[in-house]
Amino acid sequence: MSDNRQNIIDATERLLQTQGLARLTTRDIAREAKVTEGLIYHHFKDKVELVHEAVERRFAETKNLLQKLPLQVGTRTLVEVLEDVVYVVYRSYYEVVILICALFTDHQLRGRMMEIMAEKNIGPEKAIEGLKVFLAAEQRLGRLSGAVDAGVAARCLWMIALQSAMEDRLLGRNPSPAQIRRDIHAIVDTLMKGFAPQTGAGEQKKEIS
Repeated sequence: MSDNRQNIIDATERLLQTQGLARLTTRDIAREAKVTEGLIYHHFKDKVELVHEAVERRFAETKNLLQKLPLQVGTRTLVEVLEDVVYVVYRSYYEVVILICALFTDHQLRGRMMEIMAEKNIGPEKAIEGLKVFLAAEQRLGRLSGAVDAGVAARCLWMIALQSAMEDRLLGRNPSPAQIRRDIHAIVDTLMKGFAPQTGAGEQKKEIS
């Protein structure tokens, strides 16, 4: 990534934090980044594409984790892996949920954002699909009940992270990482009790690992 392009994205992030989306203009961004307004359009088609880049950067950790999920199959406990996934997704959404709400409540901005996502072939459904594939692999190892729909389970975990982040951010809550981890552990533990493979009659129930 060129220094100018990175500088423009950094400036956009700072302004989104301080003045929000509604008042943000490319002129403001150029002034903050100390570049010409024309240079912005050299790197980005429009303001929405630039804002999209700023949002996507907040999901870098989530993307990295999901890309490495295939390497996690059968390694650590399933509970540990899922808690990490929900935690990272939560943190990503907590940072951008207000901005996403602003984008998607404006019909024109929403339409342009959907165009960009289609062009880049990205979106939450792609990430959820990756989580589904991971859960299906865990099923084949017998670490997740075969009765569970892996796609539904993946969507449930993703929606829990999104809903929790949205609720905390919109209500002005700023829980500590330790509190977030405790809440996520309780949620995943509850779900896993329902997901656990059923033991046969007279067999001792084994802890999922």
